[in-house]
Amino acid sequence: MLCGEYTVTIGMECFALPVRAGQWLKVWESPSPSNAKIIWESRDEEGKVWFSARIDSDIFHVQETTDENLAKTIVSILREIENLKPGFFHHRLLRMELDRSFSQNDGLGSSSTLISLLSQWSQTDPFRLQFQVFSGSGYDIAVAGLRKPLIYWLEEQKPNWSEWKLNPDLTQNWWLLFPGKKMNSRESLASVGETLQQISSDPLLNAQLQTILQSFHNPANTAMLEAGLEMWQAILSNILQLPRAYDDLEIQPVKGGLCKWLGAWGGDVILVNETILDAYPNIAGSMNKKKWNEFVIAD
Repeated sequence: MLCGEYTVTIGMECFALPVRAGQWLKVWESPSPSNAKIIWESRDEEGKVWFSARIDSDIFHVQETTDENLAKTIVSILREIENLKPGFFHHRLLRMELDRSFSQNDGLGSSSTLISLLSQWSQTDPFRLQFQVFSGSGYDIAVAGLRKPLIYWLEEQKPNWSEWKLNPDLTQNWWLLFPGKKMNSRESLASVGETLQQISSDPLLNAQLQTILQSFHNPANTAMLEAGLEMWQAILSNILQLPRAYDDLEIQPVKGGLCKWLGAWGGDVILVNETILDAYPNIAGSMNKKKWNEFVIAD
């Protein structure tokens, strides 16, 4: 998510883009005369198995796994599929392999793409799966399904979106930094939930934030785009009492600079421009660094 983080949950627009990296799900199945079972393997970008589980899908019990918490998350998704389509797993032996082309620590919405893939396979509503299992706004489900940049908003708690384009000429000096500290978006959102409700009932704050969001529909130049992003995080930081990316990196803003968390603040991805990299040449340190235009799908 480029902008609109947090406030998207109270009905404001957010602006989001898919990335070129992704996940793929392969499923093999055969009739099973006894209890239904799922054999699950997840492979990393090098093709190595980093997670596995055996699940009794008749009673949704994890028989064995390399990661109990992750296995429970997968079971909760499968159970919700069964709730939506009773008998879906009855007497089926399934082997499921999930492959990805990005690092575990990149914070690229692996849970949302998993929901999208499982919903496509089971022909169920991905938003119902998302809201039942993970809550949140659901913007990442829309991005995973559309595979194009979009403007996303909730209206009466129902997802809406429209296509959007971001001219790559405006972002040619942008870089992404990956600190490798995975952020739990749900926990981050929960920590500011009460304050967000106060924002929704404050006409002045609403007007300020809506004006900034409106400027992203068709930004005229890079300076306008970057100034809007800086202004957004400055206002949110003040309202929600969250540290900016500048604070976490222990650097100071510079004229013409851009340094902003993408999505939940505090761990996954930082957007910077070359002005910041020139001012702080050692800022990336041991962090993974990627060129925005080579990593993001903008149209």
